[in-house]
Amino acid sequence: MIHVYTGPTLSPDDPVLSDPRFAPRPPIRHGDLFDSGIAATDTVVIIDGLYHHTPALRHKEIIWTLGRGVRVIGAASIGALRAAELAGCGMVGVGEIYDAYAAGRIEGDDEVAVGQSTDTDLRSVTWPLVNLRHVLKLAVAADVIGADEAADVLGGLRAVHYPHRSLTAVSAISREQGAEEFARWLTSRLAEDRHFGDLKRADALLALETALSLAPTPAVPLPGLEWRTRHFRQWANMFAARTVDGIRLATSHRITYQQLFDPHFKTLWWDYLSTATGMSAAVGLPRPVACAVIRPETDLTDHDTVDRLLTRETPADRAAVARYIALNEETTRTHRGFFAEAIKNSVARRLLTALWSVPEQDLENESWARGFQGARDATDATKTFVLGYLHDREAAR
Repeated sequence: MIHVYTGPTLSPDDPVLSDPRFAPRPPIRHGDLFDSGIAATDTVVIIDGLYHHTPALRHKEIIWTLGRGVRVIGAASIGALRAAELAGCGMVGVGEIYDAYAAGRIEGDDEVAVGQSTDTDLRSVTWPLVNLRHVLKLAVAADVIGADEAADVLGGLRAVHYPHRSLTAVSAISREQGAEEFARWLTSRLAEDRHFGDLKRADALLALETALSLAPTPAVPLPGLEWRTRHFRQWANMFAARTVDGIRLATSHRITYQQLFDPHFKTLWWDYLSTATGMSAAVGLPRPVACAVIRPETDLTDHDTVDRLLTRETPADRAAVARYIALNEETTRTHRGFFAEAIKNSVARRLLTALWSVPEQDLENESWARGFQGARDATDATKTFVLGYLHDREAAR
């Protein structure tokens, strides 16, 4: 499978993506490469990405993906920029924009940045500098504009913040620089062909062709390409998810539900620690103390680990998690200012004492014994489930 992250360079419903080997996806963002649907034998094509109002894709996520044996191709937009930065790690760069970044002829992120429509088609409403560079080069070759005038027009658009680099801005700057003929020529050419001068689109199409041509040959990761920092593990755990019974749920939510609601989870956690870390050295310690002192880095992308921690999970448990998360999302939409993290600590702690049948002074030890990093960690984790639990209690009455 070839996973193509695109929009607006190529609309996800563009006919060029109709080939069944392509899996069109929205612009890539932080966490997308942790998707369990991306197999080690797949190819990822990164064209567009989100970066302004949402965390951008990290380089380390791409390195980890390459290390799994996934072929990663970049072109046209953020894909070209990341490919130039990570070519030494095995990322494949394609197209003129990639070549320009790799050679140092262009450097800024804003060279490829565009403002996007708020509509679902994610179309671009501005002109990226790389496209204007290309169009000006064509215009100079056609004797429509002189080289010095072209440089002035490009410099004028560069001075405009990228969300405002519209075709209207290009025309206005051209007139200011005495290049009215260029403005008329560009308008005419675009009327004949809406993709005229769209270098980003041309590079994206080349990336698709490259992905298809390379697909029959498995990618070979570079030796030693491994990235396992503490922050990276936190990202991986945060985005780990699976689809079970037709419901896609975050693995962390499923495990937290067991930690909170399964009365026997303490025993399960102790057994997990005993085999995962060789807990025999701590047999003489009280269990809560041993759980606090000897603690493995739990990897929620490891299926064996997840299966062990969810061995007592039931379909009803998964349905409850899905219901609670959906209620949080609905309440966030309908009640301005609500978000689960803002629930009072005192409310979450009272819920914990009721669920675990312990006095508040024992929450610290009980939390460690259930796999949390103390009562504060347990309190924060509980907030995701408070609203749904109270809703169920009220419904039961």
